[in-house]
Amino acid sequence: MKARDYVHRNFGGQCSSGDIAPYVIVTGSKSRTMEIASNFDEYKQVADDYEYLICTGSLNGYPITACSTGIGGMSVSIAIEELANLGAKTILRIGVTGPIQNEFNYADLIIAKGAVRWDGTSHDYAMPEYPAIAHFEVFMASILSAKELGYPYKTGIIADLASLGPLSNDGYRSFLSNNTKIMHDQLMNAGVLNGTGEASTMLVQSSIYNIRSGVINISLQDSTSQTWNTKEDYRVVNCGIKTISILQKWDKQNSQKNIKHTVPSI
Repeated sequence: MKARDYVHRNFGGQCSSGDIAPYVIVTGSKSRTMEIASNFDEYKQVADDYEYLICTGSLNGYPITACSTGIGGMSVSIAIEELANLGAKTILRIGVTGPIQNEFNYADLIIAKGAVRWDGTSHDYAMPEYPAIAHFEVFMASILSAKELGYPYKTGIIADLASLGPLSNDGYRSFLSNNTKIMHDQLMNAGVLNGTGEASTMLVQSSIYNIRSGVINISLQDSTSQTWNTKEDYRVVNCGIKTISILQKWDKQNSQKNIKHTVPSI
């Protein structure tokens, strides 16, 4: 069945077959997309439509794409739909987050095993019981990447929310905090590590579409000043780039040995 045309099809009609690589790193902001692309061997901008900035180039001789998704589930779902339609096979999301648990230091990485589906958008794709889980190869490659780079990290379950999130007082008259305090306590009791707004939608779509995907976040909340500090943002970019490099290496080894999956030894 032919895909229905709409305003975001092929990212506003700016992308066509061959513009999206099998390996894709997605992130919320356009500025971080450019930071990611600057680490490629070479790249060119192929689209800039609404919140979607897309750069495609090569990394270690393999094609790779960086794509901004904007914020929130609906925006991310559009990006994943179009990336899948244009040939993406592996998608790694990198982003920033604030911790729910109190065990994080500033600039710790959080590598997600899966996500709580409080995002809203993922429920348009599957029933609430359907899991939002990372592909085991991307999860393991992310851990190996953090280890090789020497970056502190934690693994576990994250949560995707559809609002400003737990304990936020940013709502007018602090209205949101009345509801999100309850959400925060539930997540805290369940051992959920941090909150975002985009991962679970991507993970659910990826499982349905047989796309290999995973998520790496970085905690940029400075516990001393209780403010956001972006000076270590490069860590999650470096870890994302190295994760894709590891997956490329594994895929090459698998194709040469004619095997389907790599189970790494760490």
